[in-house]
Amino acid sequence: MVCLISCTQTPKSSIEIKQADLQHKKHFVSIDGVWRVTPETSIKYPHGILEPILQIDGDIQGKISARGCFLWESRFYDYWNFDSIQYCESTNELFMVYDDGGTYQGTVDQSKEMIQGMAYWYDGENRDTDRIDFIRDEDFEIDRMFTHYSRSVDGSVKYVYCQPENCNDQLQTASIFGAIKDTAAFYHLMERIIRQEFGRLESFLIIKNQRLVLEEYFYAYDQTQLHPVHSVTKSITALLLGIALERNNKHNVNRPVFDFFPQFDSLITPEKAQIALKHVLTMTSGLPEKDDFEKNDPTNLVKQMLVLPQESVPGEEFNYNGNNTNLLGSIIYTLEKKQADDFAKEVLFNKLGISKFWWEKENGVLPCHSELHMLPRDMAKIGLLVVNNGSWNEEQIVPKKWIEMSGKPHVSETEFFDYGFQWWYRSKQNTAWWENPVHGCNDEHDMFLALGYGGQYIMIVKDLDMVIVITSSDYNEGNGMAHQKIPMVIEGVVPLFEN
Repeated sequence: MVCLISCTQTPKSSIEIKQADLQHKKHFVSIDGVWRVTPETSIKYPHGILEPILQIDGDIQGKISARGCFLWESRFYDYWNFDSIQYCESTNELFMVYDDGGTYQGTVDQSKEMIQGMAYWYDGENRDTDRIDFIRDEDFEIDRMFTHYSRSVDGSVKYVYCQPENCNDQLQTASIFGAIKDTAAFYHLMERIIRQEFGRLESFLIIKNQRLVLEEYFYAYDQTQLHPVHSVTKSITALLLGIALERNNKHNVNRPVFDFFPQFDSLITPEKAQIALKHVLTMTSGLPEKDDFEKNDPTNLVKQMLVLPQESVPGEEFNYNGNNTNLLGSIIYTLEKKQADDFAKEVLFNKLGISKFWWEKENGVLPCHSELHMLPRDMAKIGLLVVNNGSWNEEQIVPKKWIEMSGKPHVSETEFFDYGFQWWYRSKQNTAWWENPVHGCNDEHDMFLALGYGGQYIMIVKDLDMVIVITSSDYNEGNGMAHQKIPMVIEGVVPLFEN
């Protein structure tokens, strides 16, 4: 048995190296390349599919290496790191050890260009196994999963600032150096971001004094690519609701929610009669979390949500769940006779110059708690609209009072965050969850946030006339990187712009 493993070799002549190069290329042709899990053996969860991706490389030194990652619903989820890898040429057996002690044992079928095997790992005290087979996928651009930013020859970070370009999309731009004095601190922050100290950022934008002063993209993303914003959708839905209530003269947030759905009065119980619009807006309605509804008609979806039994008294307990936001979307549908995506185009997106977006529907029913995909520059426009109290180009698009009410801390989510009308709120009264907080700014500023799963953010610091937009793929909740953008902004970004 000849095993090709990492090893050291004595120097050879140039002719011998060329011969070895040819030999090793022949050896590795059956295993070098990108391998993607087969659809049949991808790891299936109730809320999505996890796909392992593997790249194997051999060199003329007889060394074999591998790198990998996991995709969640076809987007980057996490890295797959290996401590060691061995491939036995005579038996076509592949053996890999993960950095967490798990292993993969597989056999390469050269005729089918497939690796068939089993993955083993320990979950606490139990040993779990999964069958995982791979097939070649040379079309998959695995480099973009790993190449964060350009680097110099010696491997150090190489960052060069460029002023954002004017795209005639209603965003004005300016140089960041007109707004900051400590350029060294700015470059240091960018280097830390590129080193992924704050997670896997894919875009990073800053608006200061009504101008876009920073626009950076990573991992081959650019300003033309839509990004899922996940629960940022909730905050945008709330803005749309504020517009709809104004247009229909339904301003009172103390109004019982059943007033919007008189056709379902038969579902009212003494407990449900207490649910007011403000409870739905602040996630204190008492409705349970449930998502396995039959989605075939917007009106039928309302009925399925309202028939659910109460879990708590309205107004007494914060329970973050998408049913509240979907109920708000149903109110928009009731008032405007159209779903929120069409309403958004008419009263919000078109006016902000937002023409490219995708809001995914299921059987024609629009989920308002998530599934919106936007360009980061357009996310920045939403933030700028809020900074300007709902005004855009001298037109009041969202009622000013609604912006003010949405940004107030109505309820406490935890010691770390408060909650407004589908927007989050953070101030110096909230606790820092990160270790050894420095609080680099002079005095922590109040922050108004839309945030989504995986590290999607629209952050608003009104007293500094500033908007920060971040999109990320930090979907692995176990490493806590999705929320590292908050300390990054509080201690790294905001101090740059303080007088």
